[in-house]
Amino acid sequence: MILSELIPRVTAQFRMLAAGLALDPATLTVRHVAERAAASRASFSIADAGARFDLELAADPAGHAALRRWHDLGATLATRYHAPRICGWLEIVDTPYAGLLREHVDGVVVRDLSEAPDLARVLTTMIGRLHADRDLASRLPGPAPTCCEAYLVDQFVRCTASLRAARAAGPAFVDTATLAWLAAEVDRVTAQVRASNSFAVPADLPVHGALLRPGNLCVTPAGAWYVLGWDALRLGDPALDLAALPPVTVTIDPRADTMQATRAIREPWLSDRIALLRRARSLAAAIDPLADWLAAAAWDEPRERAQARAERAHAAALLSYRQDHP
Repeated sequence: MILSELIPRVTAQFRMLAAGLALDPATLTVRHVAERAAASRASFSIADAGARFDLELAADPAGHAALRRWHDLGATLATRYHAPRICGWLEIVDTPYAGLLREHVDGVVVRDLSEAPDLARVLTTMIGRLHADRDLASRLPGPAPTCCEAYLVDQFVRCTASLRAARAAGPAFVDTATLAWLAAEVDRVTAQVRASNSFAVPADLPVHGALLRPGNLCVTPAGAWYVLGWDALRLGDPALDLAALPPVTVTIDPRADTMQATRAIREPWLSDRIALLRRARSLAAAIDPLADWLAAAAWDEPRERAQARAERAHAAALLSYRQDHP
């Protein structure tokens, strides 16, 4: 389903639901948020003259399950981990799209935590608490057997699928030699992950999984901060979260949780995984925009703007990766 077909369906459904959400149908607007869109996903801003919500939708079973998990754990995540409040679950009639409605966070997106050391420190401490959360761990689906398997089913599969789709579509801004070189880099990093004993340990701690992806960390004018993107929440490798953060000193109160999971901070091999996953994350930053560029083909008016944004993101990340890993 293309965007021009989805938008009127979402609008019609919210006009029917307006009274229950205390929205004014006369001033109701539904706007597609291109910055947060991806393959099989769609995001919208729902607003009237006095209130605003965000709608996150998925069209595939995996996306539905991820968003449903965020919905079901919404109260816990809002209380413990600076997540926005979840307002409800919505299935768009006569479409494959379903997802969650959440409160809108009116803030500035933080893209570089190195420029916000105080926020980096408290965020890293919060992530340490997440990794040690026994209650939350018991409510998440089973983990991958090892941190190696967690890497393979997440980053390796995503990157290889994006490169395969890009080779088939042939975007003009990236040549076949560059795509081949990126594929070789993915294979090189993956070989290092497979060969490293540090990735043989269990991937059994709660992880956010998408820290610092575009739009997932916001600070309001009042100084409050919110973490979004909780549809990536799962049991996994804590190094995945820590690799997205700048190195800071983290203090975890040992009395806060006696779970074995607090080894996430003390595990001797953790730093080895973080170093390699930082490289994998830098590489993925050059590949993920290719998938974003392809996903934008289903959009209407925002298509050219979204594809131009993806092209710029790819070029900047590719240059950075080549400079850091010659």
